[in-house]
Amino acid sequence: MNEHDEKNDCLYVAGKLIGEQKYGEALNYLQKKLDTGNKNEKILVLMEQIEKILEYQNKDIFGSTNLDMDPWLE
Repeated sequence: MNEHDEKNDCLYVAGKLIGEQKYGEALNYLQKKLDTGNKNEKILVLMEQIEKILEYQNKDIFGSTNLDMDPWLE
């Protein structure tokens, strides 16, 4: 398997985990890929997107004074 196929396979596995809403597992999987030296811009972007999803899922809207959830006031 060449490097291009390995990167696509990595993104495929992560995509399946995201589809199953296993965001933590997907982040761990992608981090392991980065730790093994598989530096890929798509992996980094996907990790940022997952982190944003988790941030918004775990946001305590009642603990914030920004009750209209205006993103520019975060």
